[in-house]
Amino acid sequence: MSILGIGQSVYDMVLPVDHIPENEKIRIYHSVSCMGGPVSCAMYVCGKWHADTHIMTRVGNDVWGKEIIKTLQEVNIDVSSMVIDPSITTSQSHILVFPSGDRTILNVPIQKESSMEPMWPDQVDVILMDGHEVEWCKEAMKRYPSAITILDGDKYKPETEDLIHQVDYLICSQQFTNMLDIHSYHELAALNPSSIWTQGSKGCIYQNQVYPSYPCKVMDTTGAGDVFHGAFAYGMDSGFDIPSCIRISNMAAAMVCEGLGGVLSVPTWESVNERLSICEKNRK
Repeated sequence: MSILGIGQSVYDMVLPVDHIPENEKIRIYHSVSCMGGPVSCAMYVCGKWHADTHIMTRVGNDVWGKEIIKTLQEVNIDVSSMVIDPSITTSQSHILVFPSGDRTILNVPIQKESSMEPMWPDQVDVILMDGHEVEWCKEAMKRYPSAITILDGDKYKPETEDLIHQVDYLICSQQFTNMLDIHSYHELAALNPSSIWTQGSKGCIYQNQVYPSYPCKVMDTTGAGDVFHGAFAYGMDSGFDIPSCIRISNMAAAMVCEGLGGVLSVPTWESVNERLSICEKNRK
């Protein structure tokens, strides 16, 4: 079994702040920098949990791109499908994290079209798409027709309309449903009958059933959604049923919020299972 992630990679600078005043200097005495981006963070989870993982994404041949590649390789992710284009600058984000754990993201995307195309893996069983690189996503669905497909619907993008209806699982955020003026699971299921509606600290909804989140001491919510998607892809690849995939994803997302910097706080598979077991016993 193998997992392919298609989408965006970013290099993050995470900056804890109390507030953002105008026309003032703020001194920040503690910050972290690490790989970020929806698909790279999700695939990092799969790699750290020892799944056969591939990633298809674009980076520049710059210091940020090299750091992203290095981080992926540290958890044995196959990076041969990455496009490393010396003509582009890797996307970067400055993430302002507030005492509540909420954050504001200032993203500098790749600002130049790249004509370089990726190499394709021989075999793929699960595909996670984050809504970027749409043409690659469509090609992947043609090349691997038997693969389980998952779309990360963080924000609604008109160019992903076909994917929304075609994928096996649509995992979407409150922001996604707000953009489409969706107010019920019934309305969401009309777009894709196997939708999972994530709602932050409230947990998520699947097939009209609420799966509550797990308690955690929130430091930084950066990467929580990405980790949820990666854990779900891992569960699909491992043959787990949907309720088990969701519970694992909810726990992994909760645990990553307890540290600063999404990728730096990704828990181990063993620690997720241990804490999940304890929480489920306490709920009974």
